[in-house]
Amino acid sequence: MGISLTAASLVLISAFLHAGWNLLGKSRAPSPAFFCIASLSVGLLLLPLCLWVLSQADSLPGNFWLLLLGSGFSQMVYMGGLALAYQRADIGLVYPIARALPVLLVALATVLLGQVLPWVAWMGMLLVTIGCLLVPLVYFRQWHWRVYWRADCAWALVAALGTVGYSLADKGALLYLEVALDGAVAPPVMAYGYLGLQFFACGVWLLCSCMGRVGRAQLVQSLGDLKLGVVTGLMMGATYGLVLLAITMTDNVSYVVALRQLSIPLGVGFAIWLLNEPAHRPQLLGMGLVCAGLIAVSLR
Repeated sequence: MGISLTAASLVLISAFLHAGWNLLGKSRAPSPAFFCIASLSVGLLLLPLCLWVLSQADSLPGNFWLLLLGSGFSQMVYMGGLALAYQRADIGLVYPIARALPVLLVALATVLLGQVLPWVAWMGMLLVTIGCLLVPLVYFRQWHWRVYWRADCAWALVAALGTVGYSLADKGALLYLEVALDGAVAPPVMAYGYLGLQFFACGVWLLCSCMGRVGRAQLVQSLGDLKLGVVTGLMMGATYGLVLLAITMTDNVSYVVALRQLSIPLGVGFAIWLLNEPAHRPQLLGMGLVCAGLIAVSLR
């Protein structure tokens, strides 16, 4: 089974929002402290809904709370890696790597867990990955592993691994929550209730990571730009809230993760347009391959 039209539409909207908040973050030299403010703002905003959703559920097993903590930690890894990569490189380099690798990694993980993907989906995911590896290149003859062997690419890889972690953890946690609620609340309410818990957990993890001297200084600086942090957090919350809702509508999380990669050409295109980042032919071809792969992945 592929992905329904409703779920695909939700993921496409989230892709626009995701590209938007990355653009905001990059424009202000982001730090883990900046994303800490953004995450906690979402968690605190949704806290009343979180508490109400939990009150409607039967007793949740310990595995749910472990998955929630694991998801928050993975989100921290993702945001921290993204912030450190953006401090060193353009969106055109960081964003494709951070967004491309999770496609095949999540697919491989779901296969190891016993799920089966059709060959069309595998081909689409391969096209997405190749396309995203082309995007950072200036010249076609530059394609060599050394192009990616540097600190900014390493932090982008860390962000990609974080994406894999929270995607799989969220799928498992939502299944536990769905069983505990037993239809007591609508799926959108459940999704956003869990979203608040996840962002709150991520914010606490990020806050713990900011306890060093440098982290505290960055935290004070981020509090000085509180409005931007809150706006970024709201965009982040809306982005992943739509994704969580889409996850509840599909049996295979790898489809959702793959379709989200439409944010790659959007993010790179916005960066070229609004931040005056350079555009190169390998980059344009890569975005075309990404779009072709997304179409293949979306086939039922």
